[in-house]
Parts: sequence; C-alpha cells; structure tokens
Amino acid sequence: MKVWHGFPSGGKNKRGYAKNAVVVAMGILSVVLAVMGAAPAASNPQNAPTSMRLADAPEKIYSDNPNDSWNRIFYYLFSRWVTARMSADFPEAGPFERISEIEFMHLEKSTGTFEREETGDRPIDPLYPSFLSDEGARFVLKDPVYGDFKKAIQDGLADTSAHEPVARAVMQNDLWSAYDIIFRCQTCERRRETKLPQRRLEALDLLGRLIRKMALTPEEIRALPDNYAITRAKNPLPDLFANSGWVEVRWFPNRLQDEAVDYRRVTRVFLKPARQPRNMQKFLDDLRPEGQDQSARLDGVALLIQPLVIDTLGEVKPTTIASDMQIRMFEKNSQSAVDKTAFGIYEINRKLLRDARSGFLAGVSGDAPAYLPSGGNDYTFVSTIGLTRPEPLAVKQRTRCSFCHGEDLRVLLSFAMKMPTEERPGPPVRQLNPASHEAADFVISQKTRSAGWKALQRNFVN
Repeated sequence: MKVWHGFPSGGKNKRGYAKNAVVVAMGILSVVLAVMGAAPAASNPQNAPTSMRLADAPEKIYSDNPNDSWNRIFYYLFSRWVTARMSADFPEAGPFERISEIEFMHLEKSTGTFEREETGDRPIDPLYPSFLSDEGARFVLKDPVYGDFKKAIQDGLADTSAHEPVARAVMQNDLWSAYDIIFRCQTCERRRETKLPQRRLEALDLLGRLIRKMALTPEEIRALPDNYAITRAKNPLPDLFANSGWVEVRWFPNRLQDEAVDYRRVTRVFLKPARQPRNMQKFLDDLRPEGQDQSARLDGVALLIQPLVIDTLGEVKPTTIASDMQIRMFEKNSQSAVDKTAFGIYEINRKLLRDARSGFLAGVSGDAPAYLPSGGNDYTFVSTIGLTRPEPLAVKQRTRCSFCHGEDLRVLLSFAMKMPTEERPGPPVRQLNPASHEAADFVISQKTRSAGWKALQRNFVN
C-alpha cells in the first residue's frame, strides 16, 4: 500500500488561498481534513431516500463471535444502511447535476440516490447523523431497535470476559460519544413523545454504568501503546515527537475538530519548516497574515487526533492512542516552489485491536469513497451540508480533502482565520511541548465544564 497519494497542483494564485480561508473562517462551510470512508457505490440508484435502517448483521469487530455483547453494542451504535447521492467521481452513478451553490470548485451530484452499507469502523462518532440533527439518537430509542439496543448494553454490563486496556479505552470513548449524543437529544423530550423521554434516561443510565465499567486505572492509561509509533515503524511516516524538525503548534486553543466531538478527542497540529528558522517564534507568527501561501515555507503539515478516557477515579485523561493521522507533504521543484502536494491518511481500525503488533491504524487510499464534510471534522458522519439535502454526498477521498484545503491541498486551516484588521493579527502562535499533552489540557478543561460530563460523572461517585 502506498503511503503518499499524490495530487497535482491546481490554481496557485493567492486570491484562491484567501477565498478558501475566508470561507472556512466565516463558518460558511465549517470543514477540515478527515476521512469519512464508505462502502463502494450501490449498483442501482433509488428514486427516493429510504429510511435509515441497521446494517444486515453484526460484524466480528472485537471478537470472532458476532453475537457477543461488544460486537452487538458496536452494531447498534455504528452499523447502518445510508441513502446518499454520488458525485461525478463515480461515473457509473450518473446522470449528474451541478451543485451551483458551491462556487469555489466544480461539484456534481447524482440525480438518483443510492443505498450504501456503512460498518462504521472508522474514526467517527456513533448514532449518525447527529450534526444539527437528533435523528441518530432517536433511531436507537424507537421501536423496533430500542429493545435489542438495551439488551446489548445490559449484556455488556453482565459480561465477565477479559478485555485488554486498549480495547476498553476505545470502547469507552465510543460509549462516551453515544452518551453525549443521547444526552443532548432535545427532541427526545417533546411532550408528544410517549416513550422517548423515559427511554432516553434509561439509556443514559445504562451507558453511564458501562462507561464506568470500562474505566482504566491511572497505571493502565500510562501503559497504553503508542500505536502511531508502531505504525510508523512499518511505514515511511515521520517521528513527530522526536527532535526531527517537526514542531507542534497552536494558534487559538479552541479547535473546530475538538468542538465537533464534544471535546472527547484531542487534535494536535504539527508543522515541518522547510528550513530551520533562527527565530522559531517569529517564524510561527509570520504564518498568521491572511491570504498568504504558508505551504511555500513548509515541507509538510500533520494532524494527529487522540481520544480521551475516563479513569477509575472519574477523571478525564489524555492517551497515547492515535485514532486518526493525516499528513500533507509539499514537494518542491528546483526553484523551491511547491510542485505538488502528497497526502497520507491513517485511521483507527478496531478489528486490528486484537493484534497488539498491528498498531490498529489502517491506511486510506485517495480513491477511497468518503463523504463531503458538513461540520467540524465531520465525526457526525453522513451529514448533509445544506447544498445536497436531504442526502449526504459521497466523493473520493482526494475530493473531500480538496473541498477543505483547495484544489492543490495547500490551504492550512489552522491559519485560515480572518482577523479584524491587519494591525491585529491575533495572539502569538504557541509552540507546544509534544511530550506533555499540552493540547489536551484545554480540551479537558472544556469537557469537564459541560452539563453532559457532570451528569456522566455521577456514575463514578462511590
């Protein structure tokens, strides 16, 4: 499998960079690079959207028994048939029509819809869609799904099987995501609902107890594997944490990717300067002005996302687990100008957790199916973006990346911030210590102030 998937350079004018940056900064399309993978397109389009329904059967995710409690819980949280439009990246899905509302790139969607089975074993949130929608939460709280969903969680509480700490950490974060999504389900509390309000409380109680059961001791958290290091040993990936020229940075502490997942995961951004600067602080601050091409001064950028866990004391802690790794390298010509951008993506694969040597990160091809993003890092999955309603739009991964980062993949969203005036460039860019989990400190502070966290934490009071 190739690590880098080259993408030829497109438009190189600064106006194009500025336009993309302003679009993102103004929140017109709140999008960042992240894979929302999907199964191949169906062979026959449907004339109308179909209702969301469960995938055909549980898969062997955590064990070889598809009917064990963990596999069934995963099934009810993640596995769905989804109705989607296909982009012109998939010619067999035509005919197509232009999406005229998107002006900065040419995109077409199929006039028909397709059903696509999504297993959900990716770095996404469960109970999708949940971006500006309660549909995902309501789906598992309604008949005929709720009874089996409830039974799966109850069986998980009764399960006495031994599970490795790393598997418990991943499962706990998934359950935590489901808890937050159901907790904020406002439409579940409507007066005309006869069963949902009580079922919502019942589900939150069961999920909270199972999250508590999955808790790791502080010692187990410190001993969790560094799966990025394991993956890097088998693939030509950089050592982001050693003295290798890569720098972890943060301009503003509140990152869209972290907010999009209710502060249950931590986004870390790394830069590789093309030349070692004499004054690192000045170099970083000079990346702030709006509209410039930062890629000309860099060899590469990387984004690493790590889940948080709750320990046995009821405290939120960072981990060494990587659930999503994305990297872009800016390849220069003889005149030191960016000639093309190569990118690589690795995502968590829970099936690989059973092999401690795997690193449980799987490479993603640039031709792999994905969904056009709608908000945050789109961990809400298969959400519509307002331009393709009522269905999400399936594209190839390289199209998804270019939707956020420009045709040549050179827009840096970390610096796509429209400041009030040129005289006020914003705060200094901070260089973080990658060994001390500095990025996690802010995310944890945000999470522990939320109402959902305070409700969940009651399960940890003895």
